[in-house]
Amino acid sequence: MMLKHLNITEYLSQGECQYLEERKTLSYTFSVEKYMPPEVYESIINKGFRRNGFYFYQNICPNCSSCIPIRMNAREFRPSKSQRRVLRKNQDVRMVRHPVAFEEEGYLLYRKYCSYKHNISETEEDYTEFLIGSPVPTEMTRYYAENQLVGIGWTDVLPNSLSSVYFAFDPDYAHRSPGVFSLLKEMELCRELKKEWLQLGFWISENRKMSYKTRYKPFELLINGVWQAIEN
Repeated sequence: MMLKHLNITEYLSQGECQYLEERKTLSYTFSVEKYMPPEVYESIINKGFRRNGFYFYQNICPNCSSCIPIRMNAREFRPSKSQRRVLRKNQDVRMVRHPVAFEEEGYLLYRKYCSYKHNISETEEDYTEFLIGSPVPTEMTRYYAENQLVGIGWTDVLPNSLSSVYFAFDPDYAHRSPGVFSLLKEMELCRELKKEWLQLGFWISENRKMSYKTRYKPFELLINGVWQAIEN
């Protein structure tokens, strides 16, 4: 997998499944110290890996294959009627793209979002390890409405795709459907940068919070090691 020339630390990690209740998870995980070539990361994404900071992992849970990698075809994507409504609703939003970097404003929004969405309190260290430290080219897109920061998206920039890492928004602006809007703008960015795919991590049919990912068509699922276009 083009990893033999990198200085990596490998291990197996176990714990509670964050996607499905009463299940355990087992992942093959490795970390890199500083840098991973983006073409290498894209090659292992296409084998089912994801990134968390400087850690890369692939779920290998026994007797479970619920986590299915999903990617959107950015070149062929056309927004649905409801998605076009979200674009119109947010046509006043201003976006600022820049390389990943720590700023207090971004951390405070992330902390507020985590408290609202997950009922957890995240420290600056948590935030930095998860979203600021990156061994691959990563961008942040800040979304402003009337000069108020309402959302931030993190995206890895790879040779033929963008990988959507995370999105956090101000709960006071949830009525704008910021998650939908950010994903639509990431799809537009793919086309602007001439990338074919938007990588969206895992789709899990049993997890209702993941259902939104199949509303962006066409898409492909990685099944038995092969990307397959899904018609329905």
